[in-house]
Amino acid sequence: MRKVTVPVDMSSEQKTILGILSKRQLTYSIVAGVLIYFYGPFFFRMASSFYLGVAFFILSALPTAVFTIVLAFVKKEKVGMYFDRYLLTKMGYKNEIGLWRKGTHAKEWMVKHK
Repeated sequence: MRKVTVPVDMSSEQKTILGILSKRQLTYSIVAGVLIYFYGPFFFRMASSFYLGVAFFILSALPTAVFTIVLAFVKKEKVGMYFDRYLLTKMGYKNEIGLWRKGTHAKEWMVKHK
């Protein structure tokens, strides 16, 4: 079977927010910021001292920040897609596998009986 690589987008993603962020990247950043804003103070208050609280806050925010940076800003150069679109494409791959047939007429078992 022959494989052909077809690009998803012929042009790069438009950076509409101050020329450095796209709307997709801004959305990821806002969602991550809101999540950290809501769960961060809980971890800050867990510590007995201010410096330990800052350390807890940073350690709790780090996984969310890394996950957001990978999804929004890391581009998979081999396929020319950002990582979030690549993951969506990989997850939907099984749904795109179909039953292919040769010829112009459908077989009897392919046609619904009414």
